[in-house]
Amino acid sequence: MGESQRKKLTPRDNHNHIILSDIDSMVGSARARAIKEFSITEHVSQFREPRSSIDFGSIHDTGRIFESLKEYDLEFSKIKNNEEIKVRRGLEVDYSPRYETKVGNYVNQDEFEILLCSVHELEDGTDVQRPGTMRKDEDPKKLWLEYIELQKRALESDFVPFNVLTHPVRMAQGVKKDACPENIDELLLDLAKTARKRNIALELNGSDLNFSELLVRKLAIACSEAGCKVSLGSDAHRPHEVFRNMSKANKIVEELGLEVLP
Repeated sequence: MGESQRKKLTPRDNHNHIILSDIDSMVGSARARAIKEFSITEHVSQFREPRSSIDFGSIHDTGRIFESLKEYDLEFSKIKNNEEIKVRRGLEVDYSPRYETKVGNYVNQDEFEILLCSVHELEDGTDVQRPGTMRKDEDPKKLWLEYIELQKRALESDFVPFNVLTHPVRMAQGVKKDACPENIDELLLDLAKTARKRNIALELNGSDLNFSELLVRKLAIACSEAGCKVSLGSDAHRPHEVFRNMSKANKIVEELGLEVLP
């Protein structure tokens, strides 16, 4: 990527939450960091109707529950002094074959500026990111294979019109770091090719960069080889986490010449 192209990179953060911090504090933190494009993408599991009717395998034990999408929408009217920053209203939408239709019906009753799709659990409901909750009698490498295949199914699903598959290497937080299959590069390349075919970006996630920078870099390389777009998101839940590791993600983008989702 040439010098002129580097100058065109816009400071952005496409993945943030407001269940633990108020929206104006999060946007204020983004403004202080000179971010120009900032997305609030709350978990669909933090809304009363899906939370009460769906047995999500992975949820936040604490944090605000929104009574409705209308209540969520009202949060955006609370933002002060947003002339210098574009704030997008979005959701992070869990994918699982167990509740694909129910979640899709809930999300599709409204329109959003950005939708992230996430796979937080395996097909039987096993949480992929909490150590100690994985199926202990199974080879972690087999769990990785199941996880990647489930993400491919998510990419090929039209249950919601999502723009981004978020934190594609999150499994690393639930199993040992050295438990990846020997062919993890091939698996990530296959995932990136599927995303490219579906015109969906894969996320370079700030939380995952903290936990396993090597795997995030492998994901970025796969995106480069497949010609797949990437999305940059800190996955922040508190103001001090806004834009975390996004400078590091931008360096990877520049190094590999990746196309970034606007």
